[in-house]
Amino acid sequence: MEIETLTVAERKCKDCGTPLGAGREGRLYCDSYCKTNYNNRRRRENQQGNESHEEISQRPEAEQLSIPDYITRIQEILLNNRRIMEGLCSEDRAGRIRMRDLIGKGFNTKFITSEAEPTESGRVYHFCFEYGYYEENGYVIVVCRRREVD
Repeated sequence: MEIETLTVAERKCKDCGTPLGAGREGRLYCDSYCKTNYNNRRRRENQQGNESHEEISQRPEAEQLSIPDYITRIQEILLNNRRIMEGLCSEDRAGRIRMRDLIGKGFNTKFITSEAEPTESGRVYHFCFEYGYYEENGYVIVVCRRREVD
């Protein structure tokens, strides 16, 4: 049996499919949330036993989750994104990190809570709660805005 070697760009999280980026070579998940979610889903699948493993594996992963589990998973991804950005900046200081390193920390660019209108300079900020970022020359600039609740 040959062991397939994947490049850093090809390795993806077994749970959410996000590229894993830089990190330990044998890493299989973005973070502990994905690892737990993946194992819980597999355990449920084994308990249900209604469908063959082949039928389950051919469906997109989001379709395998119940609605409450799907919503919970999205909330976990959003909170993980927020936690990662929180560690990169403060209210008075922006942070800067390479996009590949941000993704390597487990950040999932597909999940944001809002997108701001383009600034006068054309920058588009993507927010995850009060933390936002924009991309510039392969880097991500992370900022924090004042919390607002309507």
